Amino acid sequence: MRTQTISFPDRKTLCIFPDELPDLEQALSELHLEGGFPVIVLIGGAIDKLQARATLQATQTIAKLAQEMNILVICGGTDMGVMAEIGQVRSENGYTFPLVGITLEDLVTWPDGPQSTKFLWWGRERWQLEPHYPYFILVPGSQFGDESAWIIDAATMFSKGNHSVTILINGGEISRKDIQLSLEEGRPVIALSRTGRLADEISRDFHRNGLITVVPANVAEQISEAVQTALKIHKTHLTI
Repeated sequence: MRTQTISFPDRKTLCIFPDELPDLEQALSELHLEGGFPVIVLIGGAIDKLQARATLQATQTIAKLAQEMNILVICGGTDMGVMAEIGQVRSENGYTFPLVGITLEDLVTWPDGPQSTKFLWWGRERWQLEPHYPYFILVPGSQFGDESAWIIDAATMFSKGNHSVTILINGGEISRKDIQLSLEEGRPVIALSRTGRLADEISRDFHRNGLITVVPANVAEQISEAVQTALKIHKTHLTI
């Protein structure tokens, strides 16, 4: 396992490169975030234009909750879709809640980072890391979805003594895998409807798993209540 400081235009970010899952506990300690946090695992992908407004409202609500309640957020960390938006919202508002990007080393790059396309099945450029994340864990794997098990285990370790929840915004097949792993872990899932794709599909499934709650993405109070219930945090009024 190695560590590296990545220099983005306006910040330096600590990045950890574990070699295998048993290294994860040491990787988390390298980030100096051992205290135990309530944890949100934020999953999703590309944002459709029709759902962009509702998605942004939901992301702003999640970020504000994380800031006010010192919640650690885990997300994919690449500069696209939901993963980019949470980093941007955190930066634009001057928030300081812990935000950890977990993704695949062989598929991403950063300033002065790797450029090889050897492992890229799409045959073009690597995905850029989103420059506003304060922490990254870059893990082994050859296709997106290989990081899912790492995210699930990291959420369990980060939340020791606290609770965790997975929140879905839009999403596709990788998010479906993330949800299945969360449910197997006994982690509740909040699907934010009106964000498109998988989240809206789940909202229409009346036989969904009992650990899944559906909340409209554009109703901040309902998101706040659902998150606080899942994390067993004392409920408070959220003003957006």
